[in-house]
Amino acid sequence: MKQCTVCGAPMPPNELICGHCGRAHYGATCERCGQSAPTVVRGGTVVCSACGATRGPLSAVPLNLVGSAHRVGGVLTGVLAWAVLLGGVAFGGIVGVVVALVAAALSVSAWVGFGTGVVIGGVAALAALLLLSASRRLQARGVEVKDSASEQAILAMAAARKGVLTTAEVAHNLQLPLRDADRLLSSMGERGRAQLEVNAEGLLQYTFRGVSQDERTGIRVAPSDPGAEARARVDEEFAEMAAKRREGRL
Repeated sequence: MKQCTVCGAPMPPNELICGHCGRAHYGATCERCGQSAPTVVRGGTVVCSACGATRGPLSAVPLNLVGSAHRVGGVLTGVLAWAVLLGGVAFGGIVGVVVALVAAALSVSAWVGFGTGVVIGGVAALAALLLLSASRRLQARGVEVKDSASEQAILAMAAARKGVLTTAEVAHNLQLPLRDADRLLSSMGERGRAQLEVNAEGLLQYTFRGVSQDERTGIRVAPSDPGAEARARVDEEFAEMAAKRREGRL
């Protein structure tokens, strides 16, 4: 049995929805590491995000694609909103002119045409605002879903690595930008799911609660301390990671 990463309720190994809290899980149990980890496409191959073992392409939705439907839907809805707004205003203007001309021919005030155009344009603007709001919600939901799946992958990685992870490892394994990996780890630290430490080499690392470790490998950094020195070390780690990527070593 595996545990839900949100509520801790037991779940069957290949169950993807927690029956207790309804949380979606984005990966079946990996046969190699035994973790319920999302897959990730790396170098054209679908692999386990926790241990890197090759997984079948249909074993789970790859982390690279999680939330993409929401994001694409948000973009398309935004495009539709602008189309409705511009089309509605143009249509309202044309109808307003036509109505004004007809009204003038019938010796009726031309303001009738102006009012008609304003009403049509106003309805189009209202519809466009609703669509833009839906677009923002869809894109925000896409980010939320991607972050949720990424956190599940991070917890699986931590379990496979004795509870200790660095920002660079998370970024590389999950194919994420370094700043996104740092944001996710910092968020988990603020919620008490991970503890920020400085290891013997002076680099920042995160240790995770509930994951067995052979020994303590670092000195804890107080979560309440903003730590200018710690931030500087993060920047150094980012620079080292970027240098390795340029050299093709990562």
